[in-house]
Amino acid sequence: MLIPETFRRIGVFAPAGKLAPELFQSGAELLEAEGKSVRVAPHVRQEFPVRYLAASAESRAEELTRLWLDPETDLLLAARGGFGCAHLLPLLDWKQLAARPELPLVGYSDVTVLHYAMLKTGAGTPVIGPMLGKLAQAADDPYTAGHFRKALLKTPREVEAPPEFGPVHILKPGNAQGLPLPGNLAVAATLAGTGFLPDPAGKILFFEDLNEPVYKLDRYLTQLEQAGFLRNAAGIVFGQFSDCAPPEELERLFGEVAARFGGPVRMNFPFGHVFPFASLNCRQLVALESDRICCC
Repeated sequence: MLIPETFRRIGVFAPAGKLAPELFQSGAELLEAEGKSVRVAPHVRQEFPVRYLAASAESRAEELTRLWLDPETDLLLAARGGFGCAHLLPLLDWKQLAARPELPLVGYSDVTVLHYAMLKTGAGTPVIGPMLGKLAQAADDPYTAGHFRKALLKTPREVEAPPEFGPVHILKPGNAQGLPLPGNLAVAATLAGTGFLPDPAGKILFFEDLNEPVYKLDRYLTQLEQAGFLRNAAGIVFGQFSDCAPPEELERLFGEVAARFGGPVRMNFPFGHVFPFASLNCRQLVALESDRICCC
């Protein structure tokens, strides 16, 4: 079973764009095969004139709020990422949503803005994990499926290096422990100055990205560094930067960040837009111990 039995009623929402019908179908069928009760926000399957959005920002925010505050919802699952998630930030009543601090909201990529705002306001439990459109693919990958289940249950585990990516590299040695603060690097940088950037003090930062040239990655890291976001973090872990730059260019850039950072830094962690994928629960401590990364 991909999603543990504890989570029986799944609320599916589209915070940004619409999911392709075949991917929606495969994800919904998997949930139903696992005996889940699936409640889908109406806008997930409706037509909208703006090609890259599923509905108006107001509609997306209202329907997410309805699912969130429904006491029968055990888990919120984003249909997909994509630009548009940030539209919801000023429209959601974060004090109201904070009434359910344990409710998991699963996603990654542009869902970073929702996860960061959740951590800023104490609303819900951000979980980095596969969204509806990739559930079937996740279920077929034992590494991804296993880490997703364990993240949802906050099961203690060591995140071993999958052979597809090779070992995690130590850019700066040292040990650290803290709650994880994972996200897409480019998306995280867009929150600088918005009021929705959470306090990184004592946390382990995890970054990933896709299809970004190395100079843009440098730009995003420079912006976050100059905004003071990296200063008080306990550690930094760089994940998969698929189709971004050759490994040696990434290691040079991340190595420069590591040289200026006060704590341990790792790279090549299995977190990004590709599988295998190690899910993370933002309410479960992470420890960087020599060449090991553990969820405590």
